[in-house]
Amino acid sequence: MDVINPHSIILKPSINGGFFGSEEWILEATKRKIKWSISSSLESNIGINAIAQWTFIMQKKYKEFNVHGLSTGFLYVNNWFSPLEIKNGFIWYNPSIKWKIKMLFNK
Repeated sequence: MDVINPHSIILKPSINGGFFGSEEWILEATKRKIKWSISSSLESNIGINAIAQWTFIMQKKYKEFNVHGLSTGFLYVNNWFSPLEIKNGFIWYNPSIKWKIKMLFNK
């Protein structure tokens, strides 16, 4: 980051060393006043669920950052059906809908 000095970075935990590695990137970016965003683009619903929960925790620790690409994973044909929903641009967990993981294994 010192050499390139980017205006911002996008963190995708599955690429940036998981949640721990991504938080290391956050700490280094924060030291350098580099903006950062969290992305879950191209993740399954299980991955998006984990990233959304981790993002909530990061919002409590760090006040100023963006979120990019937190979606419900409808891009995939063979994704797990989940209780995640997008409403008014926000991701929500709908407790009245159950995860349907076995549907992939019954083919």
